[in-house]
Amino acid sequence: MSSFEAAGVQVRIDDDSLREVVSDPKALAEWCALHPQDPRTVAYLRMLGRLDEAAIAGRAALEDSGLPPVMRAVRRARYAHVLQWQGAFLAAEEQLDLAAEETGLEDPTSPSSLSALAAVFQHRAKCRFEHAVAEQLEGRSRAAARQWDRALEDAQRSLYMREHLGVADEGVISSSRQTVARLERRDLKF
Repeated sequence: MSSFEAAGVQVRIDDDSLREVVSDPKALAEWCALHPQDPRTVAYLRMLGRLDEAAIAGRAALEDSGLPPVMRAVRRARYAHVLQWQGAFLAAEEQLDLAAEETGLEDPTSPSSLSALAAVFQHRAKCRFEHAVAEQLEGRSRAAARQWDRALEDAQRSLYMREHLGVADEGVISSSRQTVARLERRDLKF
């Protein structure tokens, strides 16, 4: 199980759902109220389950036309993650595909571009994982299997990049390992 800090609040990643679980939701909500313009607020509102607010904040964070491409990709991935939690998997994957393209617009070999691309792959893996679960619940086993395979491929890409290209710390690598391990279980329940 991996964990990290968000605005001074401990967050762990659930081994089954691969979703964040916040240790002190009240403290994180207070941080969001004090920092409404901070781009990280999108992710924190999502973690709190305030998805409509997170979607609005996510769209607003993308409105700055002067953002460097890598920063735009990071913000787009956060917004896509909100769409994923809302169950809008195709829209989320579209946003993640755009984010992947944006990571290479400045310098595709820079550490920040590679780090952002690895994060996009990680987010897309989680989105495809949840999409696979939704397909299975709808009785579409073949579609679920295709999404699952695509999710595992993205998770493995992210892990490889993070382990071998020197673009991540141990906590981020641990998160990628956790995602790959979850997908290798092939268990559609969470």
